[in-house]
Amino acid sequence: MGVRGMGGRRLLPRMLIVAALGMATACGADDAPRATSPTVTSVSVPGVTPPPGVTTPDAPRTTAAQPPEAPGIPRNDAPDAKSTVVLRTVSVQGVAIPYVPVRLSRFVPCDPASHDLPEGTTEQVRWDGTTDANGQTGFLVPVGCYRFGMTPPPGTNPVPEGLHTLFVESEGQIVHGQLRFQDPAPDPVCAGQTIVHDLGEGPPYTTATPTVSECDGFWAVISWDIPGDSQRIVRRGYDSGWTTYVRFPHDICWSQATAEGVPANLEKYFQNC
Repeated sequence: MGVRGMGGRRLLPRMLIVAALGMATACGADDAPRATSPTVTSVSVPGVTPPPGVTTPDAPRTTAAQPPEAPGIPRNDAPDAKSTVVLRTVSVQGVAIPYVPVRLSRFVPCDPASHDLPEGTTEQVRWDGTTDANGQTGFLVPVGCYRFGMTPPPGTNPVPEGLHTLFVESEGQIVHGQLRFQDPAPDPVCAGQTIVHDLGEGPPYTTATPTVSECDGFWAVISWDIPGDSQRIVRRGYDSGWTTYVRFPHDICWSQATAEGVPANLEKYFQNC
């Protein structure tokens, strides 16, 4: 590759994880798997970044690759962490499920070439992360045997599947793991966990179940199953996340709301004054 020294060894894993997420960006959601068991896809990368246009068969449609320094990509500076695991959270029909907490654990002793991880094998290390708005995140890892899982956000409906395992057999390899949710799934922009993520508020909003209605991608009504009136109207810009427009109860007149861009379908939430 023309890269030498310690700097080169650190650069290669970062190039690989960007390549892995970029590869997942290239394919359309129509190719998403519809099987009832988790899918793991392995692609060998013999020490170099794949050329443009190389994609994996089970990659989802996304809009941007997330760099290793971005939030949600756990860092691993271990010298032997030269391979990449990409975890995806999607519905059975391939719709991205965003902002799902996920975990990846390495178990030893285990021979990854055997594709067998016996019960009782010791967990050596665990990494935690959260999938992004496109339902994916990546981990730099060494060769080995792994289990992965998730903590479904409140209000989501995960597919009841057993233990998820994957095996990294060689340095430079990219392995994909998939965690699935039932359909129908909301548009990722209108998903409850997306709005909760963008609002940036802590408990009880992050631990209670949200209900989203009237969502058109720019305006929505959201409430939580907590005591009191938790309902609010939220709005989203073209280049910004969801923010609170008004909390209930409120005294904003419809004339003011419509002047501020509130769509007609939300008129019932305002006073006629």
